[in-house]
Amino acid sequence: MRCAAYARLSIEREASSDNVETQIEECETYTEEQGWTLAHIFSDADISASKYSRKPRPGYGQLLEAVRAGEVDCIIITEMPRLYRRLEELLELMHLAETTTLKRIETTDSNYYDLSTGMGVHNAVAAVNTAVLESRRTSDRMKRKRRAEAKAGKAHGGIRPYGYEKGGMVVREDEASTVRECKDLILAGDSILNIVRMLNLRGVTTATGGKWYPRNLEQILTSKRITGVRVHNGLEYPATWPAIITREDGERLTLILGGRGKVGKRQPKTYLLSSMVHCGRCGKPLVSSGTQLGKGGPVQRKYRCKHIDNSGMVWGCGKVVRTAEPVEALVTEAVLYRYDSADLAKTLRGAGEPEIDTLLDAYNMHKLKLTELVTDYATGLLNRQQLAQAKSVVEEALEATRAKLAKLESGRTLASIPIDKTVHEAWESSDLTWRRSLISLLVEKVVVQPSRPGRHKWQSPDGREWAFDPTKIEIVWRV
Repeated sequence: MRCAAYARLSIEREASSDNVETQIEECETYTEEQGWTLAHIFSDADISASKYSRKPRPGYGQLLEAVRAGEVDCIIITEMPRLYRRLEELLELMHLAETTTLKRIETTDSNYYDLSTGMGVHNAVAAVNTAVLESRRTSDRMKRKRRAEAKAGKAHGGIRPYGYEKGGMVVREDEASTVRECKDLILAGDSILNIVRMLNLRGVTTATGGKWYPRNLEQILTSKRITGVRVHNGLEYPATWPAIITREDGERLTLILGGRGKVGKRQPKTYLLSSMVHCGRCGKPLVSSGTQLGKGGPVQRKYRCKHIDNSGMVWGCGKVVRTAEPVEALVTEAVLYRYDSADLAKTLRGAGEPEIDTLLDAYNMHKLKLTELVTDYATGLLNRQQLAQAKSVVEEALEATRAKLAKLESGRTLASIPIDKTVHEAWESSDLTWRRSLISLLVEKVVVQPSRPGRHKWQSPDGREWAFDPTKIEIVWRV
């Protein structure tokens, strides 16, 4: 059998868990003893499989891709919780077992779950349910422990908090002095951006040695920790560590800085070309920013060159700004035209992954064959039964090619295009993330050159007219 070994080390650091290397070695030895072929090895280090974890498992994702590509007959693990602690994930694998070559899951202590039989499926579900129960018990124990620590005013761990030594219980006086200085400046009416710039110019760093930004400074100045308060699930307890500033000053800082909205809150992305657009004057990346048109009016999205960055330091020339919609419309039109100007393999030739040329040639050939089959049916060359049989064969080959494409960095976006849709049609129904991925396959960057406003008129493909000069937009193609 063709086997895939999977190893995972949980963030819970269970005492019974071997590290990833040990798990892999055990899987390799077991596979060799059975006389099977170890075709793949996948792993995830320091990642929980619990339903309470929100951290993705890239190694597990690669395992599923290999299964979908028909390259795995058996998954080898040291124990079932290494693979699953969520029933819905097992159900997905059981579904794949019905449509791929995957037949079983086997542990290195010779327990196996035959996914082609009712009893094997039942036993696999029972094993995962046991793991789910253990995850819940572990979660409940951790919650009780953290609640007890909070009531006792103990620190909750994590990275070293600014103003305190490692462990969070002893004040680091030089950093505490900086906190108090910033507090005095804010209460005196100074702006957070000015203070951030002052700290960076003086070479003062954060607890992790990084630069200051308004967001991380606000988080520190509005935290309850520096006032000697431990917070847990919205409840406050007296802390056992010393305060850096008084509670009264902390409340005043929160009142002043909290009026700007929730610290660290991010707005959903709406800019198609974020991080791709560059200033044609100084070369710096343009930032995405909106300008409200009148009180209560709509927000006009723009790409602009910032003179001062969020750390208060000089960034770019600050001389180039352009409305986002016409720039995005122009780039979209050029990219989609390029995809349609030749077959996809020729368009992406030289993108850095030689295998993608062959796969895309095969992908396009299969899609063309499906179109030809419909034509043959319409002209009477094939009857309904022959059409159904031929389509089944071609679609199976197309799905296998799509699965292999999905394993390549440059092929994942294209492999997600439905069989019955063109790139144009997929674009209309896809989200912003997919559209950005499609553009990034072809575009290295978009350079916006300085231009005098109002000198030119341009009509976008959707019929809207803009005061916009398309000759001042340069698309730097990857291929």
